[in-house]
Amino acid sequence: MSGSIFYGTINESEISLLRERLAMLSRAEIFVEYLWGQGVFQEQDIMGKNCLIIGGVYSGGDAYAMGLKARLLHAGAAQCDTLVLFNPGISDSYCDLTDATAAVGSLSYDLIIVLSGMEKTRDIREGVCQLQEICHVGGKILVTARTPHDVSSRVSLNTYEDIWRYDADSLANLFDRCAVEMSAVDEAYGIVCALLTRVERAAASKSFLFHTREGKCIEVGDKVPQGYFNSSSVLDTIGIKYRTDKCSMMHNYLDKYAFFLEKFRSQPIRLLELGVFNGSSVRMWQEYFPRAEVFGVDIEASCRQYEEERIHIIQADLSDAAQVSMLREIRPQIIVDDASHIVSHQLLALFTLFDVLPRGGVYILEDMETSLNPELFDEAYRDCPMDAYAVCERIAHIAARKVPDDDSIYADHINRIGMETELVSITKGSVILIKR
Repeated sequence: MSGSIFYGTINESEISLLRERLAMLSRAEIFVEYLWGQGVFQEQDIMGKNCLIIGGVYSGGDAYAMGLKARLLHAGAAQCDTLVLFNPGISDSYCDLTDATAAVGSLSYDLIIVLSGMEKTRDIREGVCQLQEICHVGGKILVTARTPHDVSSRVSLNTYEDIWRYDADSLANLFDRCAVEMSAVDEAYGIVCALLTRVERAAASKSFLFHTREGKCIEVGDKVPQGYFNSSSVLDTIGIKYRTDKCSMMHNYLDKYAFFLEKFRSQPIRLLELGVFNGSSVRMWQEYFPRAEVFGVDIEASCRQYEEERIHIIQADLSDAAQVSMLREIRPQIIVDDASHIVSHQLLALFTLFDVLPRGGVYILEDMETSLNPELFDEAYRDCPMDAYAVCERIAHIAARKVPDDDSIYADHINRIGMETELVSITKGSVILIKR
């Protein structure tokens, strides 16, 4: 890397074949592969050095970070560690870049490669400060980050919940104890990177970063603009603790849910969650509602391992009407559907279970993207003549008009639920129904 200069826009044709071959990798990981092929990683920067890889994608097979680690060791690195950032499938993963010094302890490194984390680290100045602290003077930091090219969820559902985006200049200014050795950008793919050398000191400068929700660059200071739900709730803090994908590090549902669910916290309620996965959500609900009985339903018998004193696991097939009907006996105050997200399953549960809620009960349908993002999800999810979002939209119409006049294929159910609904709240990715 020493002496390497590479600045400009990556030629789309040069990288298109690599994209196809590495389709399971993140944008940043593909970009690092490209840079490796361009000779950015030099022998003198790896041989005998201590290396650290931060972030990356750890799902869908072998993690790229682990392959990169093996390659660095093969190239002669004395040591190569990995720091896994927030991951619902890895309970001992770290939250964001502000955990860097706690994760590595007294260790420091000659080469740090940041594959992810720049977008969702909430206190980005502190996170970057820690990255610089754990890098030796004279060591290298290769940072990858997203540009403001696309702040929607068209490519990645979690992209919409990013906080920060970057260009080459903003990366350079943010790393105020480093000198820029090279920078590169792939505008077609929305990725920027900077190769930085840790120095004793550098001229202090203000940092202006693109804030995704403001839609413009703002100075990074103590007061980041906040929306109505942007303050971290107790529920979100617990969700991060248990690594549920509902928290602000991924889908960002929990601050909104807390608005509706806080009133139940001290009550001896029953909560029914469809879908257990790795048990993170049922443990979160158990802690958030200290007097609640939490019922988790999953088709996998292995989910019984998550049973505790107030957590009850029921094995059931949510495509089976008889098995779904049996869940009515629980008579919960809160129902959360976070199961298969197949439309027929969502509608069967909603039509069967909504009317057992008491007055003021809450029904939540999560991950509505399977209805609304056909470019990202297989057609098998949408196996009904009307998707789950369209049904909720019609329920909202009945609730608002106060007249049971739906004439769709699901008219009986929509009219009944609509007339029993006090409130329909459509949030980012989920729908919340409150019974009258």
